[in-house]
Amino acid sequence: MRITKFVFVMITIPVYLHPTEPDTTVNARKSVPLYDLGISIEPARESTPLFGKGVANLSLVQLQNQLDSLSLAFLQFKADSDRMKAEQDSLKKLIVALQNRLFQSPYASLSNPAKIYSRKDGQKYFQKGLDAYNHQNYLVAVDYLQKTMSADVSSEIMGNAYYWIGNCYTELGDDYLALEYFKKVIEYPLSEWLDDALFASAVIYQKAGETKLAEAFFTRLLNRFPNSPRAKLSELELKQLKQKE
Repeated sequence: MRITKFVFVMITIPVYLHPTEPDTTVNARKSVPLYDLGISIEPARESTPLFGKGVANLSLVQLQNQLDSLSLAFLQFKADSDRMKAEQDSLKKLIVALQNRLFQSPYASLSNPAKIYSRKDGQKYFQKGLDAYNHQNYLVAVDYLQKTMSADVSSEIMGNAYYWIGNCYTELGDDYLALEYFKKVIEYPLSEWLDDALFASAVIYQKAGETKLAEAFFTRLLNRFPNSPRAKLSELELKQLKQKE
């Protein structure tokens, strides 16, 4: 039996491919099919993605955490800035108030007001100031009494005006300014309220913890006005101060 052998010869035929210009016509674009690959791009997640979607990229998560920290730091900075601005505004108001108090002080540069009112007007303003004080209109009383000091009034009325202005500021809760007016009364020895002014000054110093100054004013009252109703109270206050020492 003969066995026939077949020899297969593969012939390679070169095929030259020439580039062709893409068809950009409308019909060609319409004919190109679009395939939905089901790819969904979502932000990085710190937890496991839901339903198998999303990307858990550790670098992106860390970057997002840093952005969140910066955002919180900025909010805190803004809050601190607003607080500091409010405190600055409060300090400005306090400075203005202190400047006004300094201007009102009898020891300011204009402590001796110019005489722009007559004696008659001064007496009228003094009475109106007392009436306003009795009706608890303390700021109105201060205004009238300051006009009294700008009038050609006697030394007695001038000292009395300082005393009642001091009482007005005591009622308004400003002991510091009241003390300055009470001490100013000492310059007018004819004032009928001089012993009361000394006593009021001593009490304010006592409240402020300035015991030595309080003792000095109580002692001065006793030496100057031993028969004054305030003298007995001064003796009692002096005894209490010395017991605390």
